[in-house]
Amino acid sequence: MEKYTIIWDFDGTILPIAPFDSEQSLLHYRMTQSAEPFGLLKKGGAKAVIYADRREWFRKTFKKAYVRLLKGTPASTLDEVCQDLAEKISPTDRNVFWTLKNAGFDMIVLSCGTADLSERVLKFAGLKDCFPLIEGNRFRFIADRIAGMDFHIADPDDKLEFAKNLKLSPERAIVVGDGYTDLPLLNWSSIPVMIDRTGKKRKRFTSHNFYFISCIPRIMNIIEANITQRKTSR
Repeated sequence: MEKYTIIWDFDGTILPIAPFDSEQSLLHYRMTQSAEPFGLLKKGGAKAVIYADRREWFRKTFKKAYVRLLKGTPASTLDEVCQDLAEKISPTDRNVFWTLKNAGFDMIVLSCGTADLSERVLKFAGLKDCFPLIEGNRFRFIADRIAGMDFHIADPDDKLEFAKNLKLSPERAIVVGDGYTDLPLLNWSSIPVMIDRTGKKRKRFTSHNFYFISCIPRIMNIIEANITQRKTSR
């Protein structure tokens, strides 16, 4: 079988947003359930930041506010949040990831989100071994508490640059994403797949030559059809 690399986004793609993505979930947990003190002013700020991010406002300023609000959060809080988030990845979806890995596909995660969260969710879901590379932005910790963030993939174009630095070929890259932050990679790939669980994104991105799927298992048909077509066209 020809070797393909599948590049996955995380939030909204591997992890369904129901109702929050992983970063919003961490903020919401810190605001509402954490045993650590979280003042009224910070709660108001967290609510505003979550509301704005869900509506895709202030993309470039979200991370700064997000990290500022989370400073001092114990690392153990990430585990508490990610254990719950892992349950949102269905057994059916987990089976697809293992089927692809066992079929010989290289799979990586490139996200503009927080890699510390992606890694923990995938570990608790029993999927971390499916993805040898999980890259995104990472918290800096001092004495096991969040002290800041190192930005490795801050913008959508950074995802594409990262893939190119890995010497990946667009003809051998399958990209799976769910929206704005995935567009540079999707437009670069020869097999661009957009997750559209609600049916709204097909209309929003109708001008793009993407495959649209309503759930993770449907990617199997797209992969099989494309590989078969390439074999027969030679």
